Amino acid sequence: MSVKSHYDNHLAAFYAWMTGNFETKQKEQEAYFVSKHIAPFANQAAIDLGAGHGLQTVSLANLGYTVYAVDFNQHLLSELNARTKGRPVRTVLGNIANSSQYSMEAELIVCMGDTLTHLDSPEQVSVLIREWYNMLLHKGKLVLSFRDLTQALENEERFIPVKADDDRIHTCFLEYFPGFVRVFDMLLEKQSGQWIQKVSSYQKLRLGVEQVKMMLTAAGFFVHDHEVISRMHYLVAIKRNE
Repeated sequence: MSVKSHYDNHLAAFYAWMTGNFETKQKEQEAYFVSKHIAPFANQAAIDLGAGHGLQTVSLANLGYTVYAVDFNQHLLSELNARTKGRPVRTVLGNIANSSQYSMEAELIVCMGDTLTHLDSPEQVSVLIREWYNMLLHKGKLVLSFRDLTQALENEERFIPVKADDDRIHTCFLEYFPGFVRVFDMLLEKQSGQWIQKVSSYQKLRLGVEQVKMMLTAAGFFVHDHEVISRMHYLVAIKRNE
């Protein structure tokens, strides 16, 4: 199943529940941006790639950006729209792999929440990083976050409990292959007193953080900051002087 089909037919329906309390998570993202001195300085345009239900979009709008939120799932964009009423946000239903769908001059581009690993290949990631570089204004910033999946988990470690309550249990199972990981999202949901299992899978790239840094440098970026938060790598890259 493609990443888009996985979200359309399975994950999007419980994505907001899976990620946890929106206000708490959103404030964490906003605090991260503030700590890295992410603030408007030119045309105020920010592009949020793989925006989902709006954690980064709301945070950037709160900081004064006009945000163009790009995602391929209408359900998630509808949730985002409900959360961003009255804020300077425009949604774009599109695939981040097709940059022509959102190409514009921006001072900030973010691609967070492991979205980068949803792309088809390292070569595609490299091409997109170069295209994002060209969209950015002088001294514009690119913020990425993703999991480095190059180190394979083994045996029972591949079963990852994500979230559970009285009515839902979400577990991930990881199957490793050269270059990618097959991720199985297993949801047990109580319906009319019975537990119903729903399973869907998709693949994620095994991108190494040093590999991504090399892509950024080759495109012309300066990697300004690298931090690991909850096993997720966060990178802030700045467009070099031309």
